[in-house]
Amino acid sequence: MLACSVFVPPASAQLRPGQDPASQGAANQDAARTASPLRVLHLPAARRALEPAFDANAPFRGAERSLAANAVELGIEGMQWEPHRVLRGHGLTVVRFRRVALGLPMTADALVVYDAEGRAALLLAKPGSATVDERARGVDAPRAAAVRQTGWVAARPMGERLVAFDDGTRVRRAWEVEVQGALHERALVFFDAADGALLAQKSLIRHQMGRVWEPNPVISEDMPADVELGNLTSARFLTGRYVRAQQCTGSGCNPGQLAMADAEGNFLFDPEEPSYDDPFVEVNLYHHTDIVAAYFRAAHDFEWTCCDRSSIIEAIGNYVERPRTPFANAFYSPSQCSRDQCAIMAFGQGRTIDFGYDGDVVYHEFVHGIVDVTANLDFFVTDRRLGISYEPGALNEGYADYFSSTITNDPKLADYVSSEGGSGEASLRDLDNDFVCPNDLFGESHADGRIWGGALWSIREVIGAEKADALAFAALLALPGNATIAEAAEVLQMTATELATLTDADRTAVDDELTRRGLLGCDRIVPMELDRGYGGYSGIEFATGGLGAGVAPLHYSIEVPVDATELTFRIRSLTPAGEYDIHMKVGEPNRYIGPRVPGLVGDAVFEDASVVTLTEDSEFALPRCQTLFLGIRTTDLDSRGQSIYILSAEMETSGDPSATCPELPEDAGPGGEDAGAGGEDAGVEGSDGGGADAGSGEGGGGGCGCRSASGVAGAWPLLFGLVLVRRRRR
Repeated sequence: MLACSVFVPPASAQLRPGQDPASQGAANQDAARTASPLRVLHLPAARRALEPAFDANAPFRGAERSLAANAVELGIEGMQWEPHRVLRGHGLTVVRFRRVALGLPMTADALVVYDAEGRAALLLAKPGSATVDERARGVDAPRAAAVRQTGWVAARPMGERLVAFDDGTRVRRAWEVEVQGALHERALVFFDAADGALLAQKSLIRHQMGRVWEPNPVISEDMPADVELGNLTSARFLTGRYVRAQQCTGSGCNPGQLAMADAEGNFLFDPEEPSYDDPFVEVNLYHHTDIVAAYFRAAHDFEWTCCDRSSIIEAIGNYVERPRTPFANAFYSPSQCSRDQCAIMAFGQGRTIDFGYDGDVVYHEFVHGIVDVTANLDFFVTDRRLGISYEPGALNEGYADYFSSTITNDPKLADYVSSEGGSGEASLRDLDNDFVCPNDLFGESHADGRIWGGALWSIREVIGAEKADALAFAALLALPGNATIAEAAEVLQMTATELATLTDADRTAVDDELTRRGLLGCDRIVPMELDRGYGGYSGIEFATGGLGAGVAPLHYSIEVPVDATELTFRIRSLTPAGEYDIHMKVGEPNRYIGPRVPGLVGDAVFEDASVVTLTEDSEFALPRCQTLFLGIRTTDLDSRGQSIYILSAEMETSGDPSATCPELPEDAGPGGEDAGAGGEDAGVEGSDGGGADAGSGEGGGGGCGCRSASGVAGAWPLLFGLVLVRRRRR
């Protein structure tokens, strides 16, 4: 964090010419009721001339003035912001600010993007909640409670600090306690500083669940190649200007350098697999990390650094947590500058194959490091309409997949690592795909990252690798840390207009691809087709299970025709865990109400549902001629863990051409008094919100009722192989 002053865009900031004060006020109120969506001002040439130009000697001063002058349009009037970073790429300069509330740091972003001539071109802000809880700190940091919350063996608190925490409804003082377990277990646990209540838990580890590498023994037909190792600074070990390669031993993980140069200074080792003392893995990690670091320097003039001090990243092979026990994964753990701890990339020795042998995995994990020191994309974000979203994590994974693939010039990832225990004839993820939003959303970051990575790859196929890479990187620099997929698409589109290297035809291709993929304005509401299974994910215990009240990331909608006579929904779990309540609402999505239980407010809730059938005579009548929205709540997420489900719909119709739509009550419909939205506490104890008296509550057949959720349980790693079960849409 740069040591610069905090500024406050005035609440009385003047309106721009032609702006309607009444409509602007209504827009601000509406934004406060929703998810505080990204506000983007794309300034035309005349507006740019009115804004302060970029000054390299005082980079934040002019940006502060621009944000203050446009505070009303950006929805940040009266909020405090402090300078964060200045980033440059492909002719654009991005000045980033972070929000401050209650005198404490937050994770919300405001950005000013300058064009090649140093004029303010884009102003972006995603401020979060405007309501601030002024309660004073009443408790000390609950370090022991934070350790218990993770449930990790031998976990220990590493430090704490006061922050401003946005729960989607208000901003409050909170304790942020960092907990460290095994090397791959790092998390921040948040507690209300006024009363000590648990707020949320956030992982600090970027897992690579999709196991990828290239080149690999499958592609190279088991023929390793002798290559020149660049940028070495040690004559004896694999330490260089940009990477230090080490490995754990089979007896534990105290990393050391096993690979030593021979008499001629070479590192010519044969691969051994599986092996827990294999010098070949260090050579492979060093080589591929040096390659990906060189790519970002050459293509984007950007160098990864640890806390702006060192460009050397630690690459650790043969990672284990228990002696000689396979760890079939790889991960990136970011730097902790307050403790002088630099980031690491760790690669496990799987059951039959070594993740450190995979160049794709190395590239992918290194890109997580690039994202970490630029946009710093979060893992999840709270959407006040629909609940917890893992879309920032999906963007992180999509970028990591894309840049890994563009380096290898191959859209397929994991040809080798995905073969552990299999034939080795398939890749785990393929960016040459036709996935669209929202139809192909799954709710999990690696799976949904395929949509974003696929869109970037399709753009690359049309405008070429050099232009597409520049566009993707420049847009990443301007991306808020809690961006959704739709917001990332908007930033990509706006960035394309500012890159001088792109032609009008290139920009049209970008617009066409974003439109074809449904990324502009994409929402997490999946329109259902009949007789098709929709795979979905429960979310993670410490995010969806706690802060998200068990509400699954995806919502669904279906159009009920005039001649419908029966509509049946079926939901079944594909995992040992998985019990679900189905919430329904007519005309608009079920309303998310934060960490309360049941978490959704609608017209009806079907408890422990596996089959729900609606007819005109059912207690919750079939809403002919209307749109029916579904929300899913996982009731055993905290007690039994994550799950994957398949949701489908079947409909019977009369085929009667004379069928007419039923008359609706005057006060029915979206936003009406009887629409089921109710007040803040509706759905907890009210009648129309699915309260205790709303129905029988019998599972499987359609009783309506409400049910309490259990408390937050300790987190456990993401289900392995989640991305394998999503059905591809043809």
